[in-house]
Amino acid sequence: MSGVRMAVFDLDGTLLDHGALTKEAVGMLRTLRKNGVQVVIATGRHRGTVPLRLQSPRLVDYMICSNGAVLTEPWKKPLLEATLSARELRTLMELGRGFGCRYAVSVGRATYLSRREPLQRRKTDGGSDTKKYFWRYYMYPLHSRIVKRWDVFLRRPDARAEKVVCTTADPKQELAFRALAEKSGPFTATGSGQAAEITAAGVSKGSALGLLAARLNIPKEAVVAFGNDDNDLSLRPYAGRFVAAKNATAAALEAADEVADSIPAAALRMCVSSERKEANRPW
Repeated sequence: MSGVRMAVFDLDGTLLDHGALTKEAVGMLRTLRKNGVQVVIATGRHRGTVPLRLQSPRLVDYMICSNGAVLTEPWKKPLLEATLSARELRTLMELGRGFGCRYAVSVGRATYLSRREPLQRRKTDGGSDTKKYFWRYYMYPLHSRIVKRWDVFLRRPDARAEKVVCTTADPKQELAFRALAEKSGPFTATGSGQAAEITAAGVSKGSALGLLAARLNIPKEAVVAFGNDDNDLSLRPYAGRFVAAKNATAAALEAADEVADSIPAAALRMCVSSERKEANRPW
């Protein structure tokens, strides 16, 4: 037996290919669930931008969204929502004033944007490989809202945020802003040069995974995690093995127990026992 009871997957750059779910990935997810493995998505995306097919109960059991701020079963009430308050948002935006930051504030299934920019929408847009990531990531007509004045937004009784994505004209400024935010306020700051992603203090993909594994009584040794970016490193302490995609960042590659050319193939090899594979073989 493989001994794996839970498989955790990052999305962009790991499970998705240019924003699309491949046939190999679909087949792998179905096989894992058929063999009793809990399938978990752990993504920086918020609920409104997780591809609808991946929210199908037939493909995944749980979703960790907004870098760990939300833990939920597909289409159900969240088990966890860790949000920044309006006061904390105001503190963050005051810090960002000197950097000329623009913001995307995610909460529920909506994202509130600093401004709209010209964009050619693409059906399967992953967008994480260019500076336009910020806008392609969030510019979905069903959930985006434009905020002209953040001071007005912050006075709303429902003003809060699961995650705030902050961008500047200069990536070096974003790195500086990330460092300042984590040093100066009750925030967790992640990102890899494309944007600064801010959540509440202590919130990460790993913290949500730890809560879920404890809830399901699954030991660390029975968990395998797959990722490609720096924000996936928080999964490492809660997984028996961490597998990096071949396109991973230097930090993710260094932390990995294994580097995989094909995440679906690696997941099947690691999570499904040889006996199960033989039984599932189409003769």
